[in-house]
Amino acid sequence: MQYTPEQKEEFFTVLRRVESVTLAAAELGLNVNTCHRWASEAGIASKAPGSDRREKFLRLREIGMSRSEAITAVGVNPKTAREWERGIRKSGGRRIYPDGRVVDYKRGVSTKTSSTGTPGVVPVQVAALEKSIDPRYLNVQERELIRDLQATGSSVRAIARTIGRSPSTVSRELARNTDPLLGYLPHGAHRKAATRRRRPKSAKLAIESGLRNYVKDKLLLRWSPEQISHTLVEEFPDRPEMRVSTETIYQALYLQSRGGLKREVQAALHRPDPP
Repeated sequence: MQYTPEQKEEFFTVLRRVESVTLAAAELGLNVNTCHRWASEAGIASKAPGSDRREKFLRLREIGMSRSEAITAVGVNPKTAREWERGIRKSGGRRIYPDGRVVDYKRGVSTKTSSTGTPGVVPVQVAALEKSIDPRYLNVQERELIRDLQATGSSVRAIARTIGRSPSTVSRELARNTDPLLGYLPHGAHRKAATRRRRPKSAKLAIESGLRNYVKDKLLLRWSPEQISHTLVEEFPDRPEMRVSTETIYQALYLQSRGGLKREVQAALHRPDPP
């Protein structure tokens, strides 16, 4: 496209005001490559790539450019762009939130503004933000690292190497907990994962039921757990709720803390046979 001398002059006028070729081109609706060539021919050097991309992106959004167009214009990862819109910044290995919270991955701590409103911060260990239930499960710090590394364009394998997990763990985490609109949000992912985690179930013979009564009656008749388990399948072929394994019966008998059968059943089993 050919531009008039007036358009070129207007570009330099706007460039002096906004101090960014990309912003000036976007504001005037001109081809950004053409504008960069004009600036280069005029001896105006562009700033180092990425030095003010956040400011450029936000300015482009302010003047009405769509998110996808602004992302392309400044060359930024879409997830990083969404964080910029939410007010989250990154600096020196730290993640800075608009509410004043700062997560420092190098030191392994998070800081937040004092509740009294006084200057300074109160250090809080990252691991204490949400207690890890078991080393098998990802914790909040690992999930935040996944989010940050993903935002920089790191591959699943590269992320896995950094956090010391298998690639399948990282891949599964992203597949399960990525929001279609907001992307991968570590704290939300942690809550979702905790919700899905299996909760302890009541022991099968701990609650009153037809199954429990059947097992108790047969034990009082001195049937073995093996006999009871096998006979249940024969007597109730179409009732899956009337099933119990031999191991479960033994646990109910000998592990009272797990909701076992009453002690009188145990006593009956241990009484000698009548003469």
